[in-house]
Amino acid sequence: MQRHLWTILSERVAYQNPWIQVIEYDVLRPDGQPGLYGVVDAGHYAGVVAIDERNRVALLHEFVFPVDRFLWQIPSGQFRGERPVVAAARELREETGIVAQSWTELGLAYLSAGISTQETHLFLARDLSVGEAEREPTETMTVSWLPLEDAVDMCLRGEITDAVSVMGLLKAFLWMREEERAWG
Repeated sequence: MQRHLWTILSERVAYQNPWIQVIEYDVLRPDGQPGLYGVVDAGHYAGVVAIDERNRVALLHEFVFPVDRFLWQIPSGQFRGERPVVAAARELREETGIVAQSWTELGLAYLSAGISTQETHLFLARDLSVGEAEREPTETMTVSWLPLEDAVDMCLRGEITDAVSVMGLLKAFLWMREEERAWG
């Protein structure tokens, strides 16, 4: 099987659990040399930049097990068999209790394309109402409302380091700036 200039000689699932699969490929690289390539298939994710009428963004502060630290993040999560915007709305409601009436697609992001197929669909959510969160037992996060400009500054200062969150916040900031210019 060809994949652009790579030839896949064989593939096998080296590891899997309910959330990820690691696929190991025996390949011929573009230079003709044999090689081994491992790919983490983490599925599809949706990430949400939720902004209220005062231009504040809902950010989560939670302990993230793989990196062993607390991170600031936008609401996000994995999905299967749902439309991305439906998954985004579900994750936003479950993690924060927020329901949005207005949704804008901000694009697609690959978290680490050299080793993972994980793709995250990013959305801007507005016209918000806040209720009770419906978190999973493993989700022990707090929700903070920060001015969007402050969140962008946190990205630039390295205080928000989650790649999907940085990308989502910067895209939302630029999208809203363009919208403001268009409407005056």
